[in-house]
Amino acid sequence: MRMTRKALVALAAVVVVTTLANAARADVRRERSERRPYIVEVGEPYSIDMAAIKREALYIDNLKEYLTMYGYPEYAEIQEVEPEWPWGSYEVRMYYLRRNLEAVFGHVFISEAAPNSGVMKFQDDITPEKRHQIDVILAARSAPPVAAVPEQAPAAPAMEPAPAPPPPAPAAVEQPSGAGLTESLVARIEAAADRAAVAADKAAEQSEAAVRAADRTVSIVEKMESTVPPSKR
Repeated sequence: MRMTRKALVALAAVVVVTTLANAARADVRRERSERRPYIVEVGEPYSIDMAAIKREALYIDNLKEYLTMYGYPEYAEIQEVEPEWPWGSYEVRMYYLRRNLEAVFGHVFISEAAPNSGVMKFQDDITPEKRHQIDVILAARSAPPVAAVPEQAPAAPAMEPAPAPPPPAPAAVEQPSGAGLTESLVARIEAAADRAAVAADKAAEQSEAAVRAADRTVSIVEKMESTVPPSKR
């Protein structure tokens, strides 16, 4: 019997989906613990907060009673497991660090009349490896958040050089006032007086020279008159 084109396409799709599902299944961690070889863990556990523990306690009655008696743990997580009737497909694992105690709870399918049934499946000391893992997680939670790096502010525009200051204003000329003479005016007066004194000295010298010349002239005339005979005078 020949297969139609549509049947071939459908068969190929089924093969691809099955292959991908098997590959995905192979990538998921499936591991049996040394302390509990009858449990197959599926994937990695993930931590839960106190609110999630309260919700799980609504479906696992034994967990609710345990919390009432011993309080909430410092750390708790969910671990998926391969379901094995009558157990559920995951476990609630609680770690009391101060008491060094690990308590594991699981849901139990008894009947529809008791949908919230659950019991403690395991209890023991916390292994050193698990305690170290929990310490690292709690330390990361308590670390202060890293401050955001502020964006770099734009560079300030370059400052233009300041203009040169204007030249100083010329000194004001001193003006005489009614209160007295200024120094410059006094200096000018003194200079004029010096020039006048020099001129007077020159005039005096010229006057003395004229007088001496006149005296010489008179003396010469008198000598000449003394040498002329009286008849010719």
